[in-house]
Amino acid sequence: MRRLLNRFYMCCAAASCVSIIFIVTVVAAQVVLNLIDAVAAMLGLEGVGLMIPSYATFSGYGLAFATFLALGPAIRIGAHIRVTLIQERLPATVQRPLFVLLAVAGTLVGALMTWALGGMTIESFEFGDMSSGLVAIPLWIPQSVLTFGSFALTVACVDLAVEYLLFGRTSGLGQAPADEAGA
Repeated sequence: MRRLLNRFYMCCAAASCVSIIFIVTVVAAQVVLNLIDAVAAMLGLEGVGLMIPSYATFSGYGLAFATFLALGPAIRIGAHIRVTLIQERLPATVQRPLFVLLAVAGTLVGALMTWALGGMTIESFEFGDMSSGLVAIPLWIPQSVLTFGSFALTVACVDLAVEYLLFGRTSGLGQAPADEAGA
């Protein structure tokens, strides 16, 4: 199960990275097209007006994809801002229940996000909602990616809570829990 979950998190992280590469590619291509027009103007030529239609919308979607797809893997490896500054100063007897409580709270927030985004996605699909701009995109497509990302966050929070209850600590991505590694 651990291998399957780690692969799931790695796939989410890889998709997040692809989204960042997509943003960089689209924005860089638009900058090059703007430079072509600027050079043409400097040479006294008429600008061609080259542009990628709805590039700002595509970049925004890419940013949302990258953010939401990275939620699960990031919480799994502890990359989010955590309460460790407080937790480490508490007695050991309080640390474990606090961590489990926080993981359960994260699970509830993730599940609520997944439910709300999923409902919005279904509604957008049923009503045929489209994005504004030169290139109209069915809104259920980007919304489904956000729903999946919040689902990954929920899975990661459940994973952390269960692992902490079973082993008393968590492992990083691709590692066995600390108590299991020594066995």
